[in-house]
Amino acid sequence: MQHTSAAFETLSLLFYPVRMSVQIKAACLAFMVCTHPGLFGATASDHFDLSTIRCDAQVAPPEWALLERHLIDTLNQAGVEFYNTYVAEDGSVRYKERYEGGMNSSDDLYEGFKGFSLHTALGGSAELNRLHLKAWEGITKQFTRYGQIYREFDSNWDWMHHGEGYVDFYTLGFVNPQDALFRDRSVRFAAMFIGEDPEAPNWDPELKQMRASMTGSRGPLMEWTKRDWIPTNANLVYRHLPFTDIPGVDTTSAWINDHPENDLFAKVVKVMSDRMAKGDIPLNLTATPLIANAYFYTGDEKYIQWVKDYISRWEELTEQNNGITPDNVGLSGEIGEYTNGNWWGGYYGWYWVSGGSHIVRAELTSGKVATTLTGDTRWMDLPRSQLAMMRKNGEVTDGEFQVPIRYDDRGWHHFRRESPSDYLHLWFMTQSDSDWDEVERLIEAHNKSRGRVTDQDLEWAQFVKGRNPGYAERALRNELKTVIRKIEFIQKEHGDPETFVDNKWILVDPMKLDSLVRLSVGGLPVKVQGEMLYSQVRYFDGERRSAGLPPGVAALVTHVEKDSIELEVINLNAVESRQLVIQAGAYGEHSFESVAFTQVAEIQPPVRDVRNPRSGMIDQALTESRRELNARAFAVDLAPGSGSKLSIKINRYTSRPSFDFPWDR
Repeated sequence: MQHTSAAFETLSLLFYPVRMSVQIKAACLAFMVCTHPGLFGATASDHFDLSTIRCDAQVAPPEWALLERHLIDTLNQAGVEFYNTYVAEDGSVRYKERYEGGMNSSDDLYEGFKGFSLHTALGGSAELNRLHLKAWEGITKQFTRYGQIYREFDSNWDWMHHGEGYVDFYTLGFVNPQDALFRDRSVRFAAMFIGEDPEAPNWDPELKQMRASMTGSRGPLMEWTKRDWIPTNANLVYRHLPFTDIPGVDTTSAWINDHPENDLFAKVVKVMSDRMAKGDIPLNLTATPLIANAYFYTGDEKYIQWVKDYISRWEELTEQNNGITPDNVGLSGEIGEYTNGNWWGGYYGWYWVSGGSHIVRAELTSGKVATTLTGDTRWMDLPRSQLAMMRKNGEVTDGEFQVPIRYDDRGWHHFRRESPSDYLHLWFMTQSDSDWDEVERLIEAHNKSRGRVTDQDLEWAQFVKGRNPGYAERALRNELKTVIRKIEFIQKEHGDPETFVDNKWILVDPMKLDSLVRLSVGGLPVKVQGEMLYSQVRYFDGERRSAGLPPGVAALVTHVEKDSIELEVINLNAVESRQLVIQAGAYGEHSFESVAFTQVAEIQPPVRDVRNPRSGMIDQALTESRRELNARAFAVDLAPGSGSKLSIKINRYTSRPSFDFPWDR
């Protein structure tokens, strides 16, 4: 109200008979138009050069829209409950007073907040982003005190854990691309891995590779000690040993057996240090999102070149190794330099716990980054080649085709089902028919072996091809149930922070956004290990100039093709209009060619059905309209209670990706 009063006071000066120069009056008028467009009957789109369509056809609220808005509101509450329960006044997480050991779990605490700013960017409360910023600062100071974080970044750890920990960092730019503090942090953190930070020489600029499997703000960790592996070793006691030829070690209990007379744990760590610590591993490709994050803030081309150089290096190593990505390369650039000449045996490599799954995931992560930065889908070739290689070595077990994910001197072993997520990510980025064929193959296999598709990725894939009716409503209802259960657990929390385990925050995290990401923006859920948001579209509130769906607006991506998408938008508010800005891609990396939509045929007053006056209003006369766009974004003016199906022609990877909002480009 104070702002409104001030506005009218300023407005009155324009017409008050005082001596005021034309220039001053013009300046006042310009100020009023920019800050209070509604006073002059203007819309936000009048002030940022976007094509605007008007959707004024009133529609009955569909179930998916009501569920989506209910989920958004519930997540707003869930985030606050989580924060108030587990975060102290200074932003630190209620946890151990002292946390000693080697590789401490800062990643789990950061990861517990990965949905906060992302939810704000999708249309959730701005309060969650504010709480996330406070928690980020608190956790950073907390783990600096513990000794794990140095210069605001993890001092030394692998990129499986770095990737998990900084997933929340990559979401902040969506909410405020102009945040100078986090922009600076993004540049400083990237410098640690591209050779620009002398205190953290993790990068070899000549060989275009990392110098160690554990890296960070203190540089490459070339030698490991027992202390580095506490408390991580306890998590590995039920898993196989890293090598089968360690003298005197033949039991997995060696992970925790540090008897003074026969310290098996020390022997394991020594061999691991000698063979795994130095040189590069494919897992380090998970650093590419950190570099892309700096690019999305700055637009500096050097970050693109680094990503291309690094992936190209692993492509060369794969070619040298007969089409199989080696899991280790020494400081000299030689494959198997520290693993007795073997291309397997590296850290998080082909013989590690999840074997090739980690390698493919890192290659997919970097491929998605490079594709978005360059617009060239050929960067997805590397992970595709490894999936094909494992499939070539697959076999039918118990009537079901499975692929091997581990390799050692015994050959390929440890067979398991193929991951639908891997193939879905390939198709999502390339939109190629051949990649879709692999998704279809897995859909058919699931139907054959289980009688129906139960995998969420495959269910969504069918939905965006028009073959899974009711999926949106089922997915949103299930997500709501999960969030409500999480809230109940949080509200009953009575544990002692000194006894909380490292993954406590992941277990209680209530911000379940997978369905909201898939359905509202047509995107890939942001999960773990360096994931960034990739989506068909992203939304902004044109009136408030903020990220996310405007209040009361729901959106659903219903169909995805190589050159087109379809989505439904609706304003559930029956009294107020909303302006929805739709951007092509999460980073504006695509462009829209045209949009077809439904609107009222002509301006017409409400009319009763004269044949039955008590029945209420008759249906509106509607028309199909089309607008040429040739732009990264456009605005939709949604009348109260209105909605429309939008059929959009899209040109992929035609624009420079950026965190910038559409009106700031």
